[in-house]
Amino acid sequence: MVMKNNLKEAAVLVHTECLLGEGMIWSRQDGSLYWVDILRKRIHSYHLESKKSACWDLPSYVSKIVPWPDGSGRFLVAMQRGLAVWTKETQDLTLIAELDSMDGQIRTNDGGIDPEGNFWFGTMHMQALSGQGKLMRFRNGVLETVIPEVTIPNGIVWPSNSPYFYFIDTYTREIRRYVRPAALDKIIKAGNAFSTLLRVPEELGMPDGMCIGPDGHLWVAHWGGFAVCKWHIETGELLNKIEVDAPHVTSCCFGGPTGSDLFISTAREGLTDEQLESFPDSGKVFHFNLSEGK
Repeated sequence: MVMKNNLKEAAVLVHTECLLGEGMIWSRQDGSLYWVDILRKRIHSYHLESKKSACWDLPSYVSKIVPWPDGSGRFLVAMQRGLAVWTKETQDLTLIAELDSMDGQIRTNDGGIDPEGNFWFGTMHMQALSGQGKLMRFRNGVLETVIPEVTIPNGIVWPSNSPYFYFIDTYTREIRRYVRPAALDKIIKAGNAFSTLLRVPEELGMPDGMCIGPDGHLWVAHWGGFAVCKWHIETGELLNKIEVDAPHVTSCCFGGPTGSDLFISTAREGLTDEQLESFPDSGKVFHFNLSEGK
């Protein structure tokens, strides 16, 4: 169990309210934070130094945005209709891989770039029906299914110098550890063995987005848990907890000048009017600095 004197509280950084804020990521190239509002089909950004924010509307549900690995300043965007390259300056959006949305029933969810520069992302049913989603990989212009029959794919990370990757299917409440394919052309098949690092207790909500902290451990956003929790990457022990004054904490990432700034997205989706009145900062972006403790 985490000690009480380790408890810290994040503060609101960006007051823009998202219905379903997700996909938090830091861009070193322009010193900005990017995230999405999935249900409002919108990309958001916040420049840390100038404190200026901006947003852009897209034609489709958008779940993740990552800087294009070639350093061109473009972005790779996961949308319901497929993967696209987006240019912020011109707002040009070019579809590069189509997805079958099953007549609007399936959309994308969380994702990330692996150490080899491939984009991994999840798909899920709009009503989160069990086993209707997949964990996929986009490599050399080809879409590949990595793990079939997932429900709410989230939190895919690849620790440095590790033979494993970690993946969350929120529906299971588990953080699972998989062996990374020994060769890039090998895809994990159905039934491939994994180990469960931990199962999140009900009082901490459900695991959602996840990132690797500067300390090498797993930092996990907890939907319904009012917190980002730090879990030991080898033992699954709860090491720390950053409290957030919003029930549905959705994603997190580290960034800033020294990499010690923790940025946190939240959601208003799924909350009653009474809950929104009690937690009016739901849907906003929160911040906690590890070195300063604030």
